[in-house]
Amino acid sequence: MPRGRKINPAALYFPAVIQEKLSYLKDYPLTIAHAPAGFGKTTALNHFLEQNLSQTTPVLRHTFLVRQAAASWNSICRLIARVDQGCAEELSAIGIPNSDTAADTAEVLENLECQRETYLVLDSFELSGLPEPERFLWLLSKHGGEKLHIVAVTRELAVSPMLSNHRIYRMNAEDFMFRAEDTAAYFHQAGLDVMPGQTLAAHQAAGGWVLALHMQVMAYVKNGSFSTAGATQLIHQVVWDGLLEAERQLFLSVSILPRFTLAQAAELSGMDGALTEALLERQSAFVHFDEETHSFYLHTVFAAFLREQFQLLPEERQKAIYLAGGDLASRSGDRPNTLRFYYYSGDWERLLAMPLTSYELADVIDESTRPMILDVMEHTPYALKAKYPASMVPLAFTLFFLHENAQLIAMQGEIAQIIRESDLPQQRKNELQGEMELLLSFLEYNRIGDMSRRHRRALELLGGPAALINRKSTWTFGSPSIFYMYWRESGKLAEELAQMDECMPIYYELTRGHGVGAEHVMHAEAWFLRGEDGEAEILCHRALFTAETRHQNSIYLCARFLLAQIALLRGDQAMFQEAVGAIQERSRFNTEDLCRYTQDLCLGWLNALLGNDKAVAPWLGEGDITEQRLVVMTQPFAYIIYGRCLLLRRDWRRLLGACQHMQALSSIFPNLFGQLYAKLYMAQALCALGQRSEAVSALHEALDMALPDQVYLPFAENYAGIRDLLSALVLPERRAELERIAALAERLDGSLARLRAEKPALTPREREIYELIKSGTTSHKAIAAALYISVPTVKNLLSRIYEKTGVSSKTQLVLLEL
Repeated sequence: MPRGRKINPAALYFPAVIQEKLSYLKDYPLTIAHAPAGFGKTTALNHFLEQNLSQTTPVLRHTFLVRQAAASWNSICRLIARVDQGCAEELSAIGIPNSDTAADTAEVLENLECQRETYLVLDSFELSGLPEPERFLWLLSKHGGEKLHIVAVTRELAVSPMLSNHRIYRMNAEDFMFRAEDTAAYFHQAGLDVMPGQTLAAHQAAGGWVLALHMQVMAYVKNGSFSTAGATQLIHQVVWDGLLEAERQLFLSVSILPRFTLAQAAELSGMDGALTEALLERQSAFVHFDEETHSFYLHTVFAAFLREQFQLLPEERQKAIYLAGGDLASRSGDRPNTLRFYYYSGDWERLLAMPLTSYELADVIDESTRPMILDVMEHTPYALKAKYPASMVPLAFTLFFLHENAQLIAMQGEIAQIIRESDLPQQRKNELQGEMELLLSFLEYNRIGDMSRRHRRALELLGGPAALINRKSTWTFGSPSIFYMYWRESGKLAEELAQMDECMPIYYELTRGHGVGAEHVMHAEAWFLRGEDGEAEILCHRALFTAETRHQNSIYLCARFLLAQIALLRGDQAMFQEAVGAIQERSRFNTEDLCRYTQDLCLGWLNALLGNDKAVAPWLGEGDITEQRLVVMTQPFAYIIYGRCLLLRRDWRRLLGACQHMQALSSIFPNLFGQLYAKLYMAQALCALGQRSEAVSALHEALDMALPDQVYLPFAENYAGIRDLLSALVLPERRAELERIAALAERLDGSLARLRAEKPALTPREREIYELIKSGTTSHKAIAAALYISVPTVKNLLSRIYEKTGVSSKTQLVLLEL
């Protein structure tokens, strides 16, 4: 080595061939840089962008560090908002992308506008936690921003044909590997003067992996020769062995955090801030700084090494680190890590001593924290729980949220005892007991009287509103019908309606108006199902006005859905379009998880009744009804729609199987509405399969179930399929009701036929847009260019077409014949 030449382990070398390959990303809407950790993807990309873009070219970045889909989606939307605010708002309203929302997400992205050259970098994309990451990347590749270039840097990528198209540029591990000549140039750049044979041996040992080459430089500095150790042992030799004990403790402490600030690192290490910063900078190859959050995070390979070292620590030391991490997380408002770290520290008293609220706990519950919550609730000693009675109700709420109702019921006695025997003032005891009564009322669903007894007791104990319920949360569990939810016993409808009138004001007082207007909707639905649409409409409007006073979107949607059904019964095209448009508009802003599929249920019901099962949302039309989409309380409603789709397709055996499953689901609470439709569908399927006596029996059961409460309309909807079966029934005592059903069926059939024959009246310009979409021209910009109009005009016209047709996407629109 020449005298005075100094080795610089921090030196960077960027092979021209890699930089040339990166240059192609300028030509593609999406680039995917996919290689294992340590291949220098991010470093090479950053160098390319710094050297090849002007200082005024925006480069927007986000690094994913925790697999939390909701947080990741919000971050992506924030980035896109810096390019196209309107596009970001629409994406946020659609929600986390998945197979159900793919069409809507694609449509919004296709119409994204980017007025200037912009680069958007999604680093460590594999940690986004999005449910279908490859599908989302495919959707991203379809974005319409001609000057926008998105780069996804990732270590994990499933093999998918979707990611092989002309809009996606792929760079894989081999594209980031150093060649032998690159290794030689890198070593020279770092100040190493070694024999070619040594360089080649080091290159072959590293396999072109740049991180391994960097560590070989560090090994040479330390030992005067290259190392033959593997990656983990190499980190141990060149990094770990050279650290002081205090420095090791720093890295072990911060290794539990996905990201950390300088102040947090200094506090955990007990070292001076300047000294801590110097140490972090000295390990810049393994410690990165995120400009977006102004925090540090560890290189993936180093983080994995530290996790192994952490497990070698004595248990007490591990717990001490977790405890300190929990204190840091608590002060920074990081609720998920506060819960995790206090749990792992074993100091569950810290967890119980937190100022817990139901809302905060609901925010941190997922499959990873579920076992922690259950463990704490089940195995914390009674004496320790008794020290923190105020934490018991929020923790009990998590059991309900986790659907651990049996566990909640088993623990309610213990919680009541803890509150009763506590040293709290009697007023505070009453408040906790009141909150618990409100929580337990949910376990009485859908028994109105039993729920209300709990509500009255809760209000009596609290003396005012409870803190347990967030008024912004849905009241309907995503159901578009309140009648469906609470009609549970044949012949008792009048009693159930009276109970609603009597009970809901108590609940409103207890929850500051949560679900206000629900009783008006249920009354309206009862009138409508009798065929009295005039009374139903009046009550619908009353419910709308009432719901709006407290911003109760779920009730608003129920009322609008009923107005759309009234419009179908009347054959009123204008009224139908107004109601459907209002459903679509309000659903865009109702992004709560339980309500994400309410619009699909509303429009699916309406389209299926119109005989257009092709316009039903694909998941619903195919019967893919799961807990990931709908809670069990709402699933039978979806099966009613799916059943009608099968009825239209004359898929009789599949229909019988679906109805049997629907009956089982509907018996859980129970729910008569689902059972009634199951019987009606089964009667038609059995008849079609030649089992006439069984069909007559099923229809007889349906009549016995519904007629005591004057529920006629379901029979009218299915009249064409049950008319002949009705003639086989000798029911003189039901003659007037059967005539009422026949008249209602005739009215409905006439209205539906008129609506089908009329078809939506599109203006000439709307017709042009429809024809372009049918022919495959789907982007707003392409449509605008073809018609010589502006993009905003296209958006407005398309919204009007959706309102008129009752669909919510271009994918559904192309299936219609207008």
